Amino acid sequence: MTTRLSVHTDFGHKKEVTLRRNDHLKRKAWMVILTSSAMFWVVIALMIVRGLWG
Repeated sequence: MTTRLSVHTDFGHKKEVTLRRNDHLKRKAWMVILTSSAMFWVVIALMIVRGLWG
């Protein structure tokens, strides 16, 4: 007696996945990135100023 195995590559996965992104969320994410980058450079500048004139 033989056993047949069949492998389906899409087993357990949805065929179509849609991802909707909110423009407001995208804008908010960019604002967080830019704000954190600006804060980083301000801290670096303050460390340099304190090091030179501290």
